[in-house]
Amino acid sequence: MGDRRLPRAEDGLAPHRPVTREWGALDGRPLIFWPGLNPWGSLQLVEVGPLLAERGLRVIAIAPPGVGETPPLADPDDYLPTRLARIVLEVADDRGIERFAFMGHSWGGSIGVHLAALHPERVDALILLDAGYSDVEGNESRDELVRRFESDQAEFAFDSWDAYFTWVRGRVRNWRPALEPRYREAMTERAGKIVPRASAQAGAWAWHGVTLEPPRETHDRLSVPVLLLLAADADPEGFADRVPQAVVERVDSGHDVVEDAPEETVRLVTDWLGLG
Repeated sequence: MGDRRLPRAEDGLAPHRPVTREWGALDGRPLIFWPGLNPWGSLQLVEVGPLLAERGLRVIAIAPPGVGETPPLADPDDYLPTRLARIVLEVADDRGIERFAFMGHSWGGSIGVHLAALHPERVDALILLDAGYSDVEGNESRDELVRRFESDQAEFAFDSWDAYFTWVRGRVRNWRPALEPRYREAMTERAGKIVPRASAQAGAWAWHGVTLEPPRETHDRLSVPVLLLLAADADPEGFADRVPQAVVERVDSGHDVVEDAPEETVRLVTDWLGLG
């Protein structure tokens, strides 16, 4: 690598250190994870993180600004995927990690393809969990999206924790107690209702950012190894043709691959990384 300076998070963006959760030994192979855009994303690896660590990975899961415990960003343009990618570099820099595997689900995959296209010297492997292969449809303005997200979030309220978890158990394909921390951490009690902790405005800004910087515009610039885990009914839309080095595996799951198929996800990821 010589004395060529690697890009750092502070190059063009003020520091914004997110809350993270980590599993595994400090000398394990580094893997940084960014979750999907939903209220319970920051604990998405509650089961899979420890399993990946057992296979030799040092897993660092980011709680995104305004979505998890990390405070929201003040500038809506900071939610562009290329700018959020710098937060990933910041997380790596803080830990002295030069190169790392990046894994992203949904929104996280959209950030990951931009990160890998811009900084292949930092990303040595890209893992997309039903993500990064297609663009978000829609032509709503940023303000329109904020109003819609705020309206949807206002309606997502429950009279009690029991009512909320009854809804959760109906949503999850295979409910088990290990998932409870993920869903409980996402919510809080306010004015007698169980409501999301997440900022609706941050969610809208993030969604708008992906429409402005769509994943597909990166595909012809991806040079790093790529693993795409597809949900059972997903259409990869010619991703393997656009990214010929990609390995595409279909998983018996819905969109939330790690929740529906944790063991299969761990096996496919670690085998592909050579840790099986």
